[in-house]
Amino acid sequence: MPMIGPEGLDEFADECASALIVDSPTKFFYPDDCNFTNWPIDEIKQLNDETLKSLRGAGNVYAIYTRRVGESWSAVYVGQRKSTGLRERITQHLINKDVRTGSMLEAVKTAISDGREMAISFIQVQPESLRLYVEETIISKNKAQLPWNTHG
Repeated sequence: MPMIGPEGLDEFADECASALIVDSPTKFFYPDDCNFTNWPIDEIKQLNDETLKSLRGAGNVYAIYTRRVGESWSAVYVGQRKSTGLRERITQHLINKDVRTGSMLEAVKTAISDGREMAISFIQVQPESLRLYVEETIISKNKAQLPWNTHG
């Protein structure tokens, strides 16, 4: 027998998507000479110290954006992580990854080497157990606009 979730769940996910996919995300900074072969992890962390500190417990669904200088931001990836792990996950995607995780670091390095800029946005979904539903719903409704979301 199929079970149907409560009414309003899709609308909730749509509200979350509107709050997450924004025109002015938080820019992530890289040194001018940063490229695929020159990736100074400590310097990148230092340039983004305030942003990284602001992530502790602040969100559990996030978006990564890219753009060419002077153009509009475009969301390319949506993900989720428990609130307590958001800072670590954003660091894995944008600065340095643990070899055990799948992250967008190679795509980020390619984008930076190509002269693009990076940014992030995040929201806090409550209850925390809904974060996976929200992530999956946003991705499924925006597949064509999220080229880095290739799983599932």
